[in-house]
Amino acid sequence: MSNVDPGTPGSGLADRIKGTVKSVAGAVLGDDDLKREGELHKEKADAADEAAKLAAEAEREKNEAEIVARKKEIQVEQQRLAAENAAEQREQQAQIERVRGEQRVEAEAAQREAAVERAKTAEQQRAAQEQREAAADRSAAEQEAARLEAEAAKAKATAEALDEINEEKS
Repeated sequence: MSNVDPGTPGSGLADRIKGTVKSVAGAVLGDDDLKREGELHKEKADAADEAAKLAAEAEREKNEAEIVARKKEIQVEQQRLAAENAAEQREQQAQIERVRGEQRVEAEAAQREAAVERAKTAEQQRAAQEQREAAADRSAAEQEAARLEAEAAKAKATAEALDEINEEKS
């Protein structure tokens, strides 16, 4: 048997050559053991060739599996990134909607405050007008009262004068 590693290039050829030489020598010499040893070398060469083919195929399949796995990893990563992007866009949209809602609430509050302020101003103007009208009414009433007092004083003076005349005549 040979000590050559079956994975070493050329070891299959060397075993095949050895096997052929031993098989031929065993047949020529009539040595069945030698012939059988030659056949074993050929089988070893065939097995080494088959092992090399299988190893190459296994390596190729391993590489293909790594490529498929890497493609899957990339696909999963792309899906994760797409999901993150979609979540970020949803968050941005929600933020925009929150801001719009806050702005709408602030605008409505400002409108209500403006309406309250207008109503307050109108009420103050009405109250001021009523005060002016009341002051004018009071002034007119005071003037009327003064006129009436003056007439009353004049009537009193006339009555006193008439009383004096009546007393003198009597």
